[in-house]
Amino acid sequence: MEKERLYKIDELEPRRPFTVPEGYFENLTQNIMSVLPEQESIYSTTIKVTPWMRIRPYLYAAAAFAGIFFCIKAAVGINSRNSSANIAQETTIYSDEYIDSFLETAMIDDCTLYYTLVDVN
Repeated sequence: MEKERLYKIDELEPRRPFTVPEGYFENLTQNIMSVLPEQESIYSTTIKVTPWMRIRPYLYAAAAFAGIFFCIKAAVGINSRNSSANIAQETTIYSDEYIDSFLETAMIDDCTLYYTLVDVN
């Protein structure tokens, strides 16, 4: 048994309950403009450009570059101070007896020793 549909959409004829008046869209712009009040445009005024307004972007750019420069300079300066402090801490003073005993037991010839001492500078 086939169920009957409650709404038979296929059988209904298409209806359009609302209609647009004749010539409505042709005169729409004129009708809207006639209803609006007359008013002076805000955008018609001109802005006077001062010297400060011209210089300001260049000043901001210079400040940005100076800030970046000083940040990099500070970062490099901190690293160089730390490395020089590390070198100073690693340098220790040995007695002559310790150096003599080390050289006697090490297998270093005189030429290599002199080259190492001269190359330190």
